[in-house]
Amino acid sequence: MPQRLEQLPAAQRQSCSSVGPPEASTSNSPAPQGPLAGFKVLDLGQVVAGNFCGAILAYFGADVIKVEPPGRGDALRSLRATDSTGTSLWWRSYGRNRRCMTVDLHKEEGRELVRALAAKVDVLVENFRPGVMEKWQLGPQDLPAHLVYTRISGYGQTGPKASLPGYASVCEAYGGFRHLNGYLDRPPVRPNISLGDSLAGLHAAFGAVMALLHRQRATSGNQAGGQVVDAAISESMFNMLDSCVSEYAMQGYDRPASGSTISGIVPSATMKTRDGKYVIIGGNGESIYTRLMAAVGRPDMGADNPKYANNTKRCEHEAEIYEVLEGWVAQHSLPEVVEAMKAARVPCGPILSTGDIYHEEQYRQRDMFHTATTPSGSEPIVMSAIVPKLSATPGATRWAGPDLGEHMEEILREELQLSEARIAELRGMGAI
Repeated sequence: MPQRLEQLPAAQRQSCSSVGPPEASTSNSPAPQGPLAGFKVLDLGQVVAGNFCGAILAYFGADVIKVEPPGRGDALRSLRATDSTGTSLWWRSYGRNRRCMTVDLHKEEGRELVRALAAKVDVLVENFRPGVMEKWQLGPQDLPAHLVYTRISGYGQTGPKASLPGYASVCEAYGGFRHLNGYLDRPPVRPNISLGDSLAGLHAAFGAVMALLHRQRATSGNQAGGQVVDAAISESMFNMLDSCVSEYAMQGYDRPASGSTISGIVPSATMKTRDGKYVIIGGNGESIYTRLMAAVGRPDMGADNPKYANNTKRCEHEAEIYEVLEGWVAQHSLPEVVEAMKAARVPCGPILSTGDIYHEEQYRQRDMFHTATTPSGSEPIVMSAIVPKLSATPGATRWAGPDLGEHMEEILREELQLSEARIAELRGMGAI
């Protein structure tokens, strides 16, 4: 069931309520135009992956028209913690900067509205199960050739698994991520976020922008040059496997889970401090490693010792090196460890919770917390910024995720020039 903030455990509420976002990060008014200003997007995406794709495009300036089912709206509106209206905070964040309307895609009259809008936009985003859009005659072949038709699914639009439902949890496993995450003596672990969905949304948005760039270079107008962007959740995870595929294909090495370390890189690990905190230390370059070992009182174990001269040698003596480092960290508090590593110019830092991040000055000075209301004037909603930061054409949070159908009549009148009588007729037949 969705949770209001006051329904969360006290420990979770405390970090959310003890401090507000700095005034400088409030973004309630239109901000500088982003690099996608002038482009229009028809967003049929849903839940997490489709909504994150739309959020990225809208954040960086695109005019995104979000289409949802009448009555219930996008499923994301009811997931996890909610605001005072019962609307998900997740939706308020991912739905930002979009104009919202409702259309029943199960009715031909509703699908006709989508076809009419598709003729007026640059990008269409959808993440229905492959084949559904074609069944509705809303597939790429049914719509104008200029469209950048951006598709998100579990396994991609082709292949033997294409028609299977693609939940992030399953696709994270199928994409290789879950196998690598956790400890060898325990079941594979998932992070407490929808990582696969978000990565798929990120890949889809990146693909859409690349396709727009191609269209712009290849054509003089917008009547041709479109293409299909095919982003899969499983392949978005697969795309993060760095050299795992090469290691297996060339050497037969199937990289396993490695707990709080990373295979083949020593030292780089999470360690527990005297005060019960966790800190990450990365000292895997020769000069950095030498400074690290000197800082913990073991200069004899530096890279000038042939036994530890390079990463390959250090991997051979991994247990010995970690025994020394873990022993030293266990004798010092987190601030002492961080300060010692800073003095030695060794990469080091604490593991932060969301509450820790919310109070962290680095994030605040980087304007990573935005506050916005909906166009209709909801309570102020705090949300994270979207990166990267652009110096000349930055993105911005102009408004929080709108209420269901908030821009319905505006879109139908301004984009499709429908009369009040026709809008009333569509509403009466349940098409909107």
